[in-house]
Amino acid sequence: MIEKMKKLTFLVYHREYEEFLHRLQDLGVMHVEGGTLADGQSEAVAAEMEELRRVDTLLNQLQQLPAQKVEGADANCKMVNDGQDSNSTSDILHSGEALLSRLSELDGRDKELSAQVESLTPWGEFDPVEVRRQMTEADCEMRFFTAPTKVFQKEIASNYPVAAICEQKGKTFFVAISHHQETLEVPATEVTLPDTSLSALNADLEQTRVQYAATLAQLHQLAATRTADIQAFRSEIASRLDFDTVRFSTATAADDHLMVLRGWIPAKKQDEVNSAFADSGAWYEISDPQPGDDIPVCLKNNRFFRLFEMFTELYMLPKYSELDLTPFLAPFYILFFGLCLGDSGYGLFITLSVLAIKFFKKDLGKSMKAAMNLLLILGLSAFFCGLLSGAFFGFNLYTLNVPFFDKIGSVVALDNSQMFNLSLILGFIQIIFGMCLKAYNQTIQLGFRYSLSTIGWMMVILSLAVTLLLPQYAATAKWFTYGGLALAFLLNSPERYSKNPVTGLLINVGSGLWNAYNTATGMLGDMLSYVRLFALGLSGGILATVFDSLATGLAPDNAILGPIVMVLIFVFGHALNMFMNVLGAFVHPMRLTFVEFFKNAGYEGGGSAYRPFK
Repeated sequence: MIEKMKKLTFLVYHREYEEFLHRLQDLGVMHVEGGTLADGQSEAVAAEMEELRRVDTLLNQLQQLPAQKVEGADANCKMVNDGQDSNSTSDILHSGEALLSRLSELDGRDKELSAQVESLTPWGEFDPVEVRRQMTEADCEMRFFTAPTKVFQKEIASNYPVAAICEQKGKTFFVAISHHQETLEVPATEVTLPDTSLSALNADLEQTRVQYAATLAQLHQLAATRTADIQAFRSEIASRLDFDTVRFSTATAADDHLMVLRGWIPAKKQDEVNSAFADSGAWYEISDPQPGDDIPVCLKNNRFFRLFEMFTELYMLPKYSELDLTPFLAPFYILFFGLCLGDSGYGLFITLSVLAIKFFKKDLGKSMKAAMNLLLILGLSAFFCGLLSGAFFGFNLYTLNVPFFDKIGSVVALDNSQMFNLSLILGFIQIIFGMCLKAYNQTIQLGFRYSLSTIGWMMVILSLAVTLLLPQYAATAKWFTYGGLALAFLLNSPERYSKNPVTGLLINVGSGLWNAYNTATGMLGDMLSYVRLFALGLSGGILATVFDSLATGLAPDNAILGPIVMVLIFVFGHALNMFMNVLGAFVHPMRLTFVEFFKNAGYEGGGSAYRPFK
């Protein structure tokens, strides 16, 4: 469902406008239409947006801090505020940014020093400055090389003035000494070493890590003690940004003495607006939307269907004049998820996991609660749909010779060919249902005569299906086929007849032929898309059976080690299979909804979300 909206227009004297906006913001029900900012005003708003970005970046980075390591640093060190007032949130923001910058700098320094230590370690401890001094006094030059050990022993050691330092992983590290006047070409890779000794580098690296740990401890302390303040500061900036955006973009009249503000409110909020501004000096008018208005969309569904609004929003919101398809996609999505997962064991695991989380973790946020409720419904769907094939973690419940399961199987069990047919039947039902919604949508948007073509194609498709499946009714069904074709070919563009009947007839027939081609080919492709409901469940079941076989076949014949290996393979295999199957069970029903269902329902979308000024 889509919330009914009303247009709200205000005229306010310019000296009272700021106070009026605060009052309107406190009320928090009006979606304000956007305006254009002047140069100076846009700079002020841009500055607030930049400050909001800084706060969001800080909060995000504080949430992603690496785990704190206290070795070599005092984890309880106090915050350094550089002489600033730590009670000021803007100063906390500055301090946090400085600490994060320092942490990034120290992390880069750590990587650089670690690379230098790694490159110098094979050469051992020496003072590069002292070595260089001695070489200069002797009028010599020392250079550093690496080469494969076999090459060094065969080609270099006996032919060049070199000395091996060490050998590691098939490589020899060696030095070559020559007089300055000589040009020595050694067939090896020359290495440039840091101008610092290994001990000095290690000391510098240790000090860097101590400083990193201390800075990280300060950031963890800031995150623990100041996150709430920073979040409150963010809300303050966001509120001020909304306020200034509205204030600066408001249209004016009467030589800038009157401020003109337009927007939208839910129809059920009219009484609140009347109560809030009854004693105000502002003039306002509440009116109905007019054709061509850009009306914001606010979805209004019950608690159950609200869980599925995320799918509609993920695709795009409907236009205000359209039908909200959320309540209609929900039952199909639940059923399709269960068929794609197709294993009662996996469904039971998801259900019990969600119930455990909801029982042990009481402080779940609103969005997380919604996600858990949705997952609970989908888990139950997978459990019951899995009973159609009897799959339970790869085992078939109906081959265990358990009377309870045998009784269930005798009622609901389907073989592969029946599951294949069920997928096609469900696809056919959803497509026809989508076409019904399209006809209804055309009726509420344009009028009943514009839905007659869609109704005609529904009659054709249904009558052909009856002819194919119930031949005894073919004689009756053919008349529905003829009537449907007449509607589809003659009334797909009924407005054409008002201009020129003959031209309108030709255009309608031509459009009907094109629509006939698209319907025939599109219907076939759409129907085949639903085979994935069967294929995904079947492939997941086969993989589950394979992991069961591996668990029993690869387990060693040992009373202790055998069960351990079997359990490890079983748990790992089914965890991997469940992850892949759950991912597919989420994505593929969504694809069927967005492509097949929305297309056949004539869903256009493109609505803008209702965002109240508050």
